[in-house]
Amino acid sequence: MANSYKGNEWISISDMMAGVMMIFLLIAVSYMVVISKTEKKLAIQNAELLELNKQMSDIAKTHKDLQTDLYQDLVSEFSKNLERWNAEIDMDNTVRFKEPEILFDQGQKEVKIRFKEILDDFFPRYIKILSQEKYKQDIEEIRIEGHTSTEWQNANTLESRYLGNAELSQARALEVLKYCFSNKQIDAQKQWLISVLRANGLSFAKPLETPELSRRVEFKALTKSNQKILKILNVNQELQNVETSEILEEN
Repeated sequence: MANSYKGNEWISISDMMAGVMMIFLLIAVSYMVVISKTEKKLAIQNAELLELNKQMSDIAKTHKDLQTDLYQDLVSEFSKNLERWNAEIDMDNTVRFKEPEILFDQGQKEVKIRFKEILDDFFPRYIKILSQEKYKQDIEEIRIEGHTSTEWQNANTLESRYLGNAELSQARALEVLKYCFSNKQIDAQKQWLISVLRANGLSFAKPLETPELSRRVEFKALTKSNQKILKILNVNQELQNVETSEILEEN
C-alpha cells in the first residue's frame, strides 16, 4: 500500500510539472505572438513615417523652387522700375512700396494720383506673372497689405493708436484693391482673382526700422504649401488616433 501511495504521489507531481511546463510554453508562445505583432506594427509605422517625411520633403523642395522661380521672375520684370517707384522685392517675394508721400495723404485712405499711376503700370504685369501656369494653381492668396506707424493723431493710449491705425490700414488696403481690380487689363483674370485677392490692414503689427518706412503697402503671393503640410499632419494624426484605439482595445 505504501509503495502504491508513493507511486500515485509521484504521478501527481509529474502531472503538475507537466501542467506548469505547458503554462510556460503557452506564455512563451503568446509572448512571441505579441512580439511578432509589435514588430509588424513598428515596421508599418516606420514605413508610414518615412512616407510622410518624403511627402514633407517634396513639399518643402517644391515650395523653395517655386519661391525661387517667382523671385527671379519678379526681379527680372520689375528691376528697372523699383528705384523710380521707391519699391523693393524681398526674398520672400514681397513687393513693398515704401514712399508714404506718394501713397496716401496723412490720415487719409484715398489713393494718391502718383500711386495710381504706379499701380496702373505694376499690377497688370504682376498678375500676368502670377497667373502663369507654373504659379497659378499653387497660389493660395494674393494679399494687399496696408501698414502704418505707431502714431495716431493725439491718441495717448496703445489701444486707441492700434485701433485707429487698424481701421486706416484696412481702408487703405481695400482702396488699393478696388483700384487694382478696376484695371481693364486684368479682366481675363478677374474670376480667378476673386478667389485669391485679399485686402488686409495690419496697423503697426509689423513695423520697420522707422515710422516713415513702416507706412507702406505690400503685395504678397502666398502658396498652398501650408495647406499641403497641414493635410499631411492631419493624416498623421488620424493614423495615431487609429493606433491608440487599437491599443486600448487590446488592453
